[in-house]
Amino acid sequence: MIFDIHAHLMGPEVPGKAFWDGFTRLAVAQSGRSEERVRQRLNDIWDLTGERLLRDMDEAGVERAMIMPVDWGLVPAFRSHTMDLWEQHLLHANVVKKHPDRLVAFACVDPRRPNAVAMVERAVQDLGMVGLKVHPAAGFFPNDSLAYPLYRKAQELGIPVMFHTGQEPKPLYSRHCQPVYVDDVAADFPDLTIILAHAGLSAWWQEAAGVASVAPNVHLDISGWQPVARHRPAEFYATLRTLIDTVGARRILWGSDYPALRLLMSEAAWVKAITDPPPIAREKGISFTPEEVAAIMGDNAARLLKL
Repeated sequence: MIFDIHAHLMGPEVPGKAFWDGFTRLAVAQSGRSEERVRQRLNDIWDLTGERLLRDMDEAGVERAMIMPVDWGLVPAFRSHTMDLWEQHLLHANVVKKHPDRLVAFACVDPRRPNAVAMVERAVQDLGMVGLKVHPAAGFFPNDSLAYPLYRKAQELGIPVMFHTGQEPKPLYSRHCQPVYVDDVAADFPDLTIILAHAGLSAWWQEAAGVASVAPNVHLDISGWQPVARHRPAEFYATLRTLIDTVGARRILWGSDYPALRLLMSEAAWVKAITDPPPIAREKGISFTPEEVAAIMGDNAARLLKL
């Protein structure tokens, strides 16, 4: 099974104008394309129905995917031009309901919301969501005690908690997303299944590996690594090999962060990057066993989500 553990439905109001403005500025700076061209290409990734995602999954041979909203609503720049958070949850739940054999969903709630715990419980019990995403880039630290009631509720509900780790475009706050802050959560909730989304990205992947190396309840999701895989493949495969050797293949999960990186690498190409590495990996003496590939590409996700 190939299981994408990290995907989204996105449109102009999801996650919001502030994100697309920051995304565009960054894309212009990194690619050299004009702002007009970048904004035109956003139409190639906006899809709130899931139909484009499903087509890309079919092309790539991806059997299942996890989709989730993002709660940046308490960031000042996101307080307008952003869909209401519960409406986002209903949107994702309704798409899953149409395709229950292909899609599952996580909730995503900022723990600073007064109704955060109740909203997560409602998302799981009423909407059938199977996990929780926490996004510290909204401006809080994951080890803040105010977030602990959310983790206790997740543990009570028997669902995993995914934390964004790694740098984010502005106006989001990257410093809150260092993996080391989740180390406290792993220590205080040893029975909670934790996923470090993006494995810290290029800024903090070693820190993410360090946290996971001493916390068996912590897993690493490699979504968002497509830019490194495309532009610096030798570095990517060396990093992936190191992650496997540090924490074991059973705690690494493949994901795409769909659809934002679709402009750089298709879902099919990202699948192939792991299932059929290019010659440069072999030239560097790097290889992956069939068992490691199967675990990373879907077996681990299916086990964690009991699917």
